[in-house]
Amino acid sequence: MKKIKKGISLFAGMGHPLADSLTYLENAKAAGFSELFTSLHIPEANNKTLLSELDALLAKATELDFAVTADISPRTFRFFGGSLQNTAALARLGLAALRLDDGFTCADIVRLTHEQQWSICLNTSTTTAADLQQLLDNGVYASRLQSSHNYYPRPETGLSWKLFAERCRLFAAQGIEVAAFVPSLHNPRGPLFAGLPTLEAHRTLPAQTAAKELAASGLVQGIFFGDPLATKEELLAVGRVETQLLSLRLQLEPDLSPIERLLLDASHTNRHDPGAGCARSQEARGLCTEDVPPRPAQPRPRGCVTIDNSGYGRYQGELQIVQQDLPADPRVNVVAHIEPTELFLLDYLEPGRSFAFEISSGGMP
Repeated sequence: MKKIKKGISLFAGMGHPLADSLTYLENAKAAGFSELFTSLHIPEANNKTLLSELDALLAKATELDFAVTADISPRTFRFFGGSLQNTAALARLGLAALRLDDGFTCADIVRLTHEQQWSICLNTSTTTAADLQQLLDNGVYASRLQSSHNYYPRPETGLSWKLFAERCRLFAAQGIEVAAFVPSLHNPRGPLFAGLPTLEAHRTLPAQTAAKELAASGLVQGIFFGDPLATKEELLAVGRVETQLLSLRLQLEPDLSPIERLLLDASHTNRHDPGAGCARSQEARGLCTEDVPPRPAQPRPRGCVTIDNSGYGRYQGELQIVQQDLPADPRVNVVAHIEPTELFLLDYLEPGRSFAFEISSGGMP
């Protein structure tokens, strides 16, 4: 499966110190990001500083080999001294893709896919099946199309999962890649400072958790921070997110044995025949090279991670993630618990999915 793209957002003319934005590009590159999203028609932008800052951002992005997508409206062409019929001035910016906001007709979009070497990015959130079919019927270069969802600054306006998935599948049916946005909890953009997510359910989630859901769903091929200037920690956390490997944050039980820690540190695959109420590691029993000492038995709620101890005979070393509440069993050690904010990710742990664990800083020592 193709590796998922990771992107950041930066906006010229918004009052952020330019030096911070340039450093942010460097930090994002170091964390594995390769895409930059910007907007050339934010109402709050200061046009007096927009052009000089944009030139500096684009120069740095080029130096670091970022592919740049710019959100535009028809007036953007005029702002740069051109028009919809004369796109050369905008083309000189070296943008990889133009993301089209409101105001473009079907004929405009078709024409833009025939000009220059850029891709045209459609609005996944608002494009209907009829809209997309009209473009295809009128000769749009489908190979030049990609798509990106909106981000939603105002709380309660982000998409539902149902609509999000419906629009993603519409584009997937035509082989068009889709991107979506996750918020920064630690440095949200003004003027509302309430995050810039695509999905309303992601507004208050850690960025990594939101990105994990997007990646695990298989519905998107690109994940972007909507908010500019996410922290280094957020960049690194989202940079680690993979499509096939579902990484789950753990809170550990105290005093784990070395063999229990070894099994938790390994990567696993959910068996193709998991139990009715649990995910089962395909690898753990083979990795268990010594006895697992029994721990005091305790109930096994949804989201706990268990390892079968020496009392279970040949099942010793069996590692499971419990997906429905189970009673205590003296042969089964409860060794950790999925962080509460990530419990919903268990719904994506289907048969054959690879998984691994990250130890939460908030977990028990």
